[in-house]
Formats: sequence, C-alpha cells, structure tokens
Amino acid sequence: MSAFDGLGREELMQKVVELQQGLSDLSLKVDTVKGENTQLREENVVLKDYLNNLMSKVGKMPNLGTLAPSRVMLQHNPDGAQSVLVNDHIGELTAPAMDD
Repeated sequence: MSAFDGLGREELMQKVVELQQGLSDLSLKVDTVKGENTQLREENVVLKDYLNNLMSKVGKMPNLGTLAPSRVMLQHNPDGAQSVLVNDHIGELTAPAMDD
C-alpha cells in the first residue's frame, strides 16, 4: 500500500507541494556546497602558488637548514617568522617554530 493511497485530491496536491519544496531545498543546498567547493579549490590554487613561490625563493637562499626555525632563533630574529596575509578568507600564514 502506497503512502498516497486513500488521500483526496487536495491532500495529494499538498503532498506534491511539500515534496517539491523539499526538492527545491535540497537543490539549494547542493548549489551552496558546489559554490563552497569551488571557493576551496580556488584557495588551494592560491596556496599552491604561494608555497611554490616560497619554496623557489628558499631554494635560492644559502646556508639554510632543513628544520623550521626554533623559538630561540625567533626571539633573536623576530623577522625570521613574519606572518604573511595570503588572502582575506585564508588569513595569515606564519612559519612554524620548533620546540628545542
């Protein structure tokens, strides 16, 4: 037996309207998630470019170690770990400090 058996014309029309509204709501949610996904993909491209540029610059610097700067070094050289604003949505990136 179907959920719609025994319903009158008005009740069936009301059910159809409810189902259409539910479908509309789901479609809106899908569009919202697609938009968020697109934004995240674009931010990933920005981050990838940022990291590639950073790594190419770091690769050209002489006498660099392979570890992140220690907190002791940051206290002596606060400019060694400056924050960089990537974009308004991602925010700032700062080189991580390693505990000694």
